[in-house]
Amino acid sequence: MYKQTPSGCGISLYTPGVIPEELREQFGNACELVCVQVPKVYDSCLLRLCLVGDCKEEDRSQGIVFDSDLRFRIDCSAEEIINPRVEGLVPDSFRVISKRPVSGDPDRKLITYTYALRILYDILFDDGTISEDNELILRRTETVGPLYCPESVAIIRETKIDQSGTIRYPKDADDEIIKLEIIARVLDAQVVKENCDTTCPDPYDAYENVCCVVFTVGIYNIIKCELEVQLVIPAFGFCPPPAPCERRPDRTPCEDFNEELPPEFFPPQLDDFITGPGIGF
Repeated sequence: MYKQTPSGCGISLYTPGVIPEELREQFGNACELVCVQVPKVYDSCLLRLCLVGDCKEEDRSQGIVFDSDLRFRIDCSAEEIINPRVEGLVPDSFRVISKRPVSGDPDRKLITYTYALRILYDILFDDGTISEDNELILRRTETVGPLYCPESVAIIRETKIDQSGTIRYPKDADDEIIKLEIIARVLDAQVVKENCDTTCPDPYDAYENVCCVVFTVGIYNIIKCELEVQLVIPAFGFCPPPAPCERRPDRTPCEDFNEELPPEFFPPQLDDFITGPGIGF
């Protein structure tokens, strides 16, 4: 009667509504069963990338990958790269290119996607001047999987209207089922004063007195396959109203200062930050 999955879960045997008294304890003393619509993560994976702008450092067996976007020409008066940071994804740069089913298992797919990261950095020149907020765009295309990404049986589309009355149309269906979470940071950025190494694919290698900037960037990608589903869950009622907010009175800087704890006046002792076997002997 009910479609069961290998885990034993499928269509709920319980109908949403008030839980009979004799079953309350079984559901943690919840008062009712409710049907909610939520995005369910069917499968996910973590991709770790260490990208370098020097092809001599590439070692794919260790997860170190050369990316030509991280190596580019710069004026040789540049002395140092300072404050390099990842500012986030370029808006609308994340796209799912393909979902290819694995042979013999159409619900498991190889996911190919693309995205672009915006990196900002400052340049310190040899005359002491600083050029701020220079931009580097790192473009990547990755393939992960196979991930369990079944196709939705129903086609769910909705249109939303914001407060200004503008109609917001839904995104591409693949962008809704495939989600990307990224944590990225610049691990290193160096100015290479000598000519760019001719062993790397650089269009400026044929010129003399060319200097390069070489970046190293670490990226964590989490790819999730999500589908909108309806789940039966126990509920304890509606959430209570939140506690009233406390208004912070206007304060002078001295009032804030006088409430602070005094700083540490001396360097920490060795045993303040070292722990482990052998400590205390």
